[in-house]
Amino acid sequence: MRLVKEKKGQFIIIAALMMAIMIISISSITYSSVTYFKHERWEEYVVLVDSIKTGTSRVMEISLANYTRTLNSMVLNNNLGNWSNDAKRAYPGFGVILTYTPRQGSEQVYGLRINYNKGLNYSWYQKTAFSAANTSLSLSLASVGLTGYNFISSAFLKETILDAKWKQTDKILYIYVSVEKEDLNPVTNLKRENFSLQIDGPSRDFAFSRYFSSTYNRFIYELRRDQVTSKPFLVTVTATDPRGIQVSACSTVTQI
Repeated sequence: MRLVKEKKGQFIIIAALMMAIMIISISSITYSSVTYFKHERWEEYVVLVDSIKTGTSRVMEISLANYTRTLNSMVLNNNLGNWSNDAKRAYPGFGVILTYTPRQGSEQVYGLRINYNKGLNYSWYQKTAFSAANTSLSLSLASVGLTGYNFISSAFLKETILDAKWKQTDKILYIYVSVEKEDLNPVTNLKRENFSLQIDGPSRDFAFSRYFSSTYNRFIYELRRDQVTSKPFLVTVTATDPRGIQVSACSTVTQI
């Protein structure tokens, strides 16, 4: 009888251990699954936020490009309104709420004084010229309880005429230009067709080259016009970057 009782006791202990192992295993699997799906879901939200920021950046570029051609000061506000509605429809079920506040008033940016009007401003026809757009935004995702994710989106293009020289002996006009975008990153992929030169009138009749200049310690574009019989007083160079944003700089000409 004692042996039977001992065997029953051992069986109960073994059964209890097996149950405990099963419970622990199921709990571990359940926890791993929940953690995995939480992680996967959160990655989805991160991708969504990045996608909305990228889309906003493109809206800023399109708006500034349009503004530099039409000077329509409402274009950015209108485009952001459309984009806010489009973002909500593009991601149904996430509860996307995108609000925006175009910059207004004067700010110091990249060493320049920019006077924003409805998030837009330009200053052309001087040695250093620029076109700029800037907006503050707030993103909320109701489905995950994310509220008030704030970020800034901007578009910017600056052109500087570093020098404009007329060589009397050869009757050649040399113009050296630098072009920079956001964070003052040099724009290095412009081609001849991205520029327009104005002396007596608009013209694309000029030689073109691009290179890093040790003289100016930056990447530059050289525009050369031959057979300029007399020294011009002023030259205007208009640059259009691949995004369609324009800027026009102006400089007096020196004789060498």
